[in-house]
Amino acid sequence: MKRIALLFATSILAFGSQAQTSITLTGTSYTQNFDGLGVGLPTGWSVWTGATPSSLGTVRTLITQAGLPFQISPDTSACAGLVVGGGFKNYPSADVINPGVNFCVSGTTTVSGTYSDRALGVRQVGYTNTTFPASDSGAAFALQIANTSGISNINVSFKLQSLDTASSRTTTWKLDYGIGATPSSFTAIATTGTMTTGGKTFSNNTITATLPAAVDNQSSPVWIRVAALNWTTGSGTRASTAIDDFTLTYSNTTGVNDIASFSGLLFNVVGEATSSKVTFAYNTQSSGNYTLSIYDLSGRVISTQKVNVTAGYTQLTVSDLNLSSGLYVAKMGNDAQSAVAKIMVN
Repeated sequence: MKRIALLFATSILAFGSQAQTSITLTGTSYTQNFDGLGVGLPTGWSVWTGATPSSLGTVRTLITQAGLPFQISPDTSACAGLVVGGGFKNYPSADVINPGVNFCVSGTTTVSGTYSDRALGVRQVGYTNTTFPASDSGAAFALQIANTSGISNINVSFKLQSLDTASSRTTTWKLDYGIGATPSSFTAIATTGTMTTGGKTFSNNTITATLPAAVDNQSSPVWIRVAALNWTTGSGTRASTAIDDFTLTYSNTTGVNDIASFSGLLFNVVGEATSSKVTFAYNTQSSGNYTLSIYDLSGRVISTQKVNVTAGYTQLTVSDLNLSSGLYVAKMGNDAQSAVAKIMVN
């Protein structure tokens, strides 16, 4: 009951005071290296405690000051405090760090700022900790995508880093997704790679996964989380964990699949398309300026041109295309109407 009351109260505070940002996927990939954490979280990213399979939890603030990546006999108790204090922190990435480095400079609390390769991390502490509650369990890193309209075949890759060789407890992390502005449920995603941190280990594991088809072509926001949804195991101190080099790759037909066809414009390919040219026929009741574009299946524009259309039936040949064999999509339209046609090049 104590845990439920705490989560309920902090969730109200979080959603009442902070709005979340989202990213819009373009092209065929997205990458975040977190090297700019010194000025705050990247667009689309947020950090949470009290996360559960049915709730985002409570949104938290990132400590932008450069944090220590691990603890190995710090020179002073003040230095140790930088390590063991709970919170979401700006860590040096395990890409360039080794566990033999002491980041307390001259026995003070000054942290080395010479490492530009950063990672988004969290130091977990007890669930009822007064300054940083509900991180064991419940800590989560979340990316909000505005929508996945036209997006499919989404693959995820990131590094999961265990950064404190003095922390004996083990944390198990999950990758999951939720749909909607405030999802009421999250679904686990099967991953490849080691999804545990702590246990007195220093590690930098690459995690990969393929998102299910349920995430594809969603008009609502899509959330992807890396979350610790279970209690840590073992005894002693809890882990310092970070993520880095988060990448999404996907197919993108935005601007193609979301185009509606109207009865006022008939549009199709005439004859056999070749690698160098395609002939189109169009029949419209409305004269005016139209745009004709050709896309590959990743959403990349191959060719685009303005067409001054006269009402009635007309043919138009687009040349000098240099197309490879495969399927393409053509779109023709203006602000009032549009239509699409498939192009097959053998």
